Order: sequence, then structure tokens, then C-alpha cells
Amino acid sequence: MTIKKICFIGYGDHVKNTIIPSLSIKKKNIKIVTKKLLSENFQTFKNIKSAIDNLDKNYVFFNSTPPKEHFLTSKLILNSGFNLIVEKPICVSNLQYSILKKIADKKGLFLFENMMYFFSKQFLILNKEIERLDQFKKIDIVFSIPNFNHNSFRKSYEIENSLLYDVGCYPISLISILGIKSTKLKLNFKKKKGILSDLKISTYFKKIKINIQISFFKKYKNFIKLINIDDTSLTLNHFFYGKKIKKENVIQKKNGMTKKIYIYEKNIFQDIFKFSKKKLFKLSNSNEKITKNYLKTLDVIKKRLNNCSY
Repeated sequence: MTIKKICFIGYGDHVKNTIIPSLSIKKKNIKIVTKKLLSENFQTFKNIKSAIDNLDKNYVFFNSTPPKEHFLTSKLILNSGFNLIVEKPICVSNLQYSILKKIADKKGLFLFENMMYFFSKQFLILNKEIERLDQFKKIDIVFSIPNFNHNSFRKSYEIENSLLYDVGCYPISLISILGIKSTKLKLNFKKKKGILSDLKISTYFKKIKINIQISFFKKYKNFIKLINIDDTSLTLNHFFYGKKIKKENVIQKKNGMTKKIYIYEKNIFQDIFKFSKKKLFKLSNSNEKITKNYLKTLDVIKKRLNNCSY
């Protein structure tokens, strides 16, 4: 059975402009926990406790609070017996995740992280490419975004609500699939007005150099570039992107010529909300190892940034 009823915790731009338009759920079955006065005609609750007390167990909760708040809100929802989808990152430490997963398992609930890029056509292409890792010499991952809403949690000085967790969770979760050890990372970072604005991470996987750059306040870039030993390459543009879009993949050949291949990507969020509850439960278990690996890496990076007077 697919999701028929949903309750959102938080009503930011992402939920309003991306997630809700992706739903095929009747408007009367969409509830929102928010203190905002909404122009849209949704039933709202002023706090999570009120929603929990008034909604039946067929409702799936969607946690879209700032990353630092994910743990406590998710813990309350799971302990109350509701299935749960959480915006990335699912929480901000491995310990927090282990606690949440233990509660979900005990109650037979799914705890699904909305890491949408795992379900894209480009991710399938990348998986195929990874089968020939011995042909790579370098992987570049770049994800930068310009300014954002002045009310955004991204403007927080707290590292748990910063660039590292909001954007960094994407490339870090990706390299976790390769099994890269968190202790071998080299870091370089910058701040702008006290906010982490640029973070460069470099490491090696076997003989492959991996460079990651994530940034705020810069021109939008979102790509992965796989560079082969013979200097040919494949660039996957808009890789960490979930809306309907025509994505450009660029192949650079030995003679320097390039070939562009376009992929028409569906709305991945729309696909996720069409998953059955059984599939969401299965995915929440099969992704457990990747989640633990990437949260461990984020924790190592956080500690090193704090040691550098973040």
C-alpha cells in the first residue's frame, strides 16, 4: 500500500515548493505542523504532540525540521508508533541514528531518509561506471549553491545546521558507498560572515584521487566528473537533484572532442511517494550500512572543524 496520508513537521520552501507538489495525496489528508499562518487550505497543528494525539496511525510523518532538530522530533514520532520519512541528513550523529533505528525496528516501523539521488537514472549510470574503478584516476564532486532565504536554517552558526550537513551529506553519502575511510580526509574550509561557506575535502580510494567541493554563496554547480587513466572523462551534471529536469552528461574523448548525452529525469520525489510502505521499510533497512558510514564521516569532519576553531 502506498502513502495515502501524510503529516509534515515544518513548512519551509522545500516542503512548500517541491515536496507537496510532488504528492498525489488528497489535500484533506495532508496535515502540517507549523506556527505559520498559511494561505493554503491545509489543516495545521501548532506542535508535534497535538498532531500525534489527533492523527491515526495510517499517517506517515515527514520530518523537515533543521538537521539539528531531526533526532528529538524523530524520536518522539517513532515512539508514538508512526512511520517516518526524514529529510537528509537523517540526523547528525551515528549514535542518534542507532537510537532511532532501534526504536523503529522494535516497533516494526520504517525510518526512511529522503536521499532522493539514490533513485535517479544518473545513479544507475554511476553504479555501472563504478564496476570499472580500476580505470579511474580521479573523481571530482562539486556542489555549490548561491544565496538563500534570509529565514533559512542555513544561516545558522551551528555546525549541525551548516553547509557540512545540509549539502555535505550528499557527496559524503556517495563516497561512503565506496567504503572510503573517514580518517584519511584532508580538509580546507572558509567562512563568510561567520558561516561555513566553502569546504574542500580530498582523499584517495586505492589509487583514485577524490576531490569534493561544497559551497554556499557561489554560482550553482552540481556535478560528478569521472576522469579515466587515459584522460577521457564522464561528467554527470545536476547529479544531486530531484525535480523533473533534462540532465546533461558530457563525455570527453581522447581527441579532446566532447559528446553530450541528455537524460530526461522524472520527478524523483514523486516516485518515492509512490513507493509502497513495504518497499520503504525494506529500503530503510538496506540503506542502514551506508547511513552509518556517512554519518561517521560527517562526525569526524565536524570534530576536525571544531578543532580548527570553526
